[in-house]
Amino acid sequence: MIRRFFFLGLTVALLASPMSAGAISVEGNVRDVPYVIGFSPINSQNQPYVGQLRLNFNNGIISGSYTDLSIRPGGPFANAHNIPVSGGTSSGHVRLTIRNVTFRGTIEGEAMGGSTTINGAIFAWAAQQGTPGSGRQH
Repeated sequence: MIRRFFFLGLTVALLASPMSAGAISVEGNVRDVPYVIGFSPINSQNQPYVGQLRLNFNNGIISGSYTDLSIRPGGPFANAHNIPVSGGTSSGHVRLTIRNVTFRGTIEGEAMGGSTTINGAIFAWAAQQGTPGSGRQH
């Protein structure tokens, strides 16, 4: 399982742009924070599904959108563009809901991650502030 999280984290890190020490804080009221998110079934060697989140944080309440970036076909959000995201943060925990899927986990600094269940399978997920392939902070 550690190998699975390492692979997922590495994939997200490679897709996300490097962030400077002045990363965007998600406390208070912050709008349009970009994240790259990757998720894959636990114990799977397949490439993870990948997407771009644009999140708004308003004193613990999350809103925003998700766009599918996966090259792997057949994902739960295949070909989705700007679908609504809702959720919240509290005491280092995060909850994101995209369509009927709820991603639960922790948030610390520029990163968040955890697990979710999709069609009866448990998925590990990780997200990192940044935009895919830009090589620069947003």
